[in-house]
Amino acid sequence: MTITVLVGLVSLAFAGPAVITDSDYYDIEGLTATELREQMNINGVVWTDGNIYDAYTGWDVKWHYQYRLTGDGCFMKSVATTLNVVFRLPRWTNYAEAPGPLQQKWDAYMRSLRRHENGHKDIGIQTAVAIERSLIELGPAPTCDDLAQTANALGRRIISEYAAREREYDARTNFGEAQGAVFP
Repeated sequence: MTITVLVGLVSLAFAGPAVITDSDYYDIEGLTATELREQMNINGVVWTDGNIYDAYTGWDVKWHYQYRLTGDGCFMKSVATTLNVVFRLPRWTNYAEAPGPLQQKWDAYMRSLRRHENGHKDIGIQTAVAIERSLIELGPAPTCDDLAQTANALGRRIISEYAAREREYDARTNFGEAQGAVFP
């Protein structure tokens, strides 16, 4: 009976992340695959490695917690995370003027590109879930300041671990190429 009550209390404190998504577009135009590729190469996302990519997904996790101080120390009472996700994608502005086969090729490409970028979003969600679960499971600390320092260091470490998973994801998928995100 005690185990059931404790599990119930932990699940009440663990709500799962609030996920907020937004999209930011850069415009391209063209009536051939070559023109569209040239536009993405010029207007795409410049990354820290100096390369230009067709799309990018950035995410940021924020965590908030409440704690309680008792005679036995400071304990986590609840933890909540918010994940902000921004997709940066190409937007083909004269799509309607292009030949049907080119539109179909573009549509297939964009489905694959979005699938790849959603993989990055999923890693962000996994990060937020890992932070919530890890923080709510923290044992007591002598003071609430100690608990806050431990919680924040743990949250930052989890973000670093999942950032490495994102790099592995890009390497495994060759930045979406293995998922069909190739144009033309």
